[in-house]
Amino acid sequence: MPDPHQNSDESEFEIHVRRLGDDPDSDDPYRRVDPAQAASLMALRRALAARQIDAAKVQGAVVLEVPSADWVEPVSSAWRDMVGAPSRRTSRSRLGDMEVREGEWLVFDATGSNRRHQPAYENEQISVSLWQGQNLLGVSQAPDRHLPPDLLHAADLRLVVEPLDAEGLRLVAQSVTDGQATALPPAEVCALISPVTLRLARRLDQSADDFLERAARIATGGKKAAVGPGTSLDSLPGMDEAVAWGRDLARDLREYGAGRLAWRDVDRGCLLAGPPGTGKTTFARALAATCGVPLVAASYARWQSTKEGHLGDLLRAMAASFDEARKAAPCIMFIDEMDSLHTRATTGQHGDWWAAVIGGLLEHLDGLGNREGVVVVGATNHPDIMDPAILRAGRLDRTITIPLPDRQALVAIFRVHLGDDLAGADLSQAALFAQGGTGADCEKWARGARRRARGSGRPMLLDDLLAEIRGGDGARPVSDRQIPAVHEAGHALVQVLEQPGSLQYVSVREDAQSDGHTAVATPSGELTEVWLGTHLRRLLAGRAAEEVVLGEATGGSGGPVHSDLGRATRLALNAETAMGMSARPLLWLGLWDERELASLLLSRPDLARRVDERLNAAYAEVCGLLREHRAVLDTLVAALLDREVLTGAEVEAIVEAGRRA
Repeated sequence: MPDPHQNSDESEFEIHVRRLGDDPDSDDPYRRVDPAQAASLMALRRALAARQIDAAKVQGAVVLEVPSADWVEPVSSAWRDMVGAPSRRTSRSRLGDMEVREGEWLVFDATGSNRRHQPAYENEQISVSLWQGQNLLGVSQAPDRHLPPDLLHAADLRLVVEPLDAEGLRLVAQSVTDGQATALPPAEVCALISPVTLRLARRLDQSADDFLERAARIATGGKKAAVGPGTSLDSLPGMDEAVAWGRDLARDLREYGAGRLAWRDVDRGCLLAGPPGTGKTTFARALAATCGVPLVAASYARWQSTKEGHLGDLLRAMAASFDEARKAAPCIMFIDEMDSLHTRATTGQHGDWWAAVIGGLLEHLDGLGNREGVVVVGATNHPDIMDPAILRAGRLDRTITIPLPDRQALVAIFRVHLGDDLAGADLSQAALFAQGGTGADCEKWARGARRRARGSGRPMLLDDLLAEIRGGDGARPVSDRQIPAVHEAGHALVQVLEQPGSLQYVSVREDAQSDGHTAVATPSGELTEVWLGTHLRRLLAGRAAEEVVLGEATGGSGGPVHSDLGRATRLALNAETAMGMSARPLLWLGLWDERELASLLLSRPDLARRVDERLNAAYAEVCGLLREHRAVLDTLVAALLDREVLTGAEVEAIVEAGRRA
């Protein structure tokens, strides 16, 4: 928001900037205006106006807290120009050579990297200066950390100088180019633009738009400033836990940057876990923008592709990424595809490789190399295969799950990606059809709907979006959806019968993963034989429905390890080996993951037999249950063929109606 005194200050600001640019040898005074000085002057005027303070009347000790180190020197210079009084930086002479001049401003501008005197010298200089009538100015991005303690204690005025918003940058651009900007950077990018950035962006004979576009590109690391979805945490619906954590982190990083919070009290990072396309990378970009800090991106693939890809090359590339992050601190370091880093428990000829890679990462996360100010955010699709040491306290010790968006979140995600298209339209039907989709899917469907509308030479219609969600040309023929409808109806019916209220939706909308989905919120419960039987029947219900309705089962329940049969087999196996549910419950044989499942069963025929018995018993039970409710099953199949997607409440209503019939 522009400051409340902006209208009255704008003309004074213009006059002041013109004076800064005046040069008797130049016909164009604007050419000589320092954009950093102009931006600092604007930021200072706003900070003073917010407190209704006249700079000319300020005396004593003043402390200015600026957004980053790049603001320190320009703001210090702008203050000295604004007060219109003699000034000088702190003397580099010996203590006995201090010179005090009444009415002058003695300036302490500290970034933490510039050289400073011993505290005793500075404190004596401060005390002598104040009692003899000299004014003091301290400027830093972290005053409590970098400025002399006595200056902080004696401060008569302490101001926080905020980054310029879009309106402030517009005025600066107008002042230094003598032109009007027609396109302004988004708020998240404005927060990253410093006075030094504006100096780097300035060119002769430059338009205001080019000036601001260059500044935005420099501030965002050489990439064109993002103006669309995902530029802040506020534009990320459907990931409430991650967004809440990100807002807390943004607050803590501001406090840390100002020196009011120790690094030990800031979260060191987190692991984002969720299916592909749910927005983990988008979250990292939005987190950095909201925190107002740089984003340093890395991944195992990027490290491994360096030079020849040998282990030494990889480790050097990893070290270079962390060095880049330390130099940019405070910053967000985003490590993508962390499930590419195999656990050190990996056996075979590559075990030594992974031990060295994981060891190198652990050293950078919390070893001798300090990473103060670097928040590491990792992303994985498979958190269960992460090396446990990476998730230990002090490393990525917080795992945040980013789930597939629910119906309400899908409406909000569509609204973000649609922008001004379909303004005011009810998107609930689109969200219903999109269930099971990701944020990336929503973006793809919105893009496809725009393409349809452009091809027809008209504005976008809701039907364009629905057609994209349903596969580009509308629903598949009924004949193609018959088997998926029977399969998913079986899952949905058993879910409602055995765990009422837990079904979220059932769909026969085809996507890249499958021909249909049955989404459930599985209630928690004790690991008992009853619990186990319920889950095995739920997993096998799709195959059972095919046999009951069609007379034979297809291969749709099998295939990869995450298929219905794969998940049921793993559950039954672990019941025998690790959950104490076998005939010999005192023998613990381990908790097995999907990578070891087949080899264990092939090598242990006795164990395979017991698992097979469990699966066959559950399968017989669920076939009987579906035959008992065959009429309701047929009704569900027909409803899915007609509508493609049913909510849990709609399925519950069909089941209840069948019971009353």
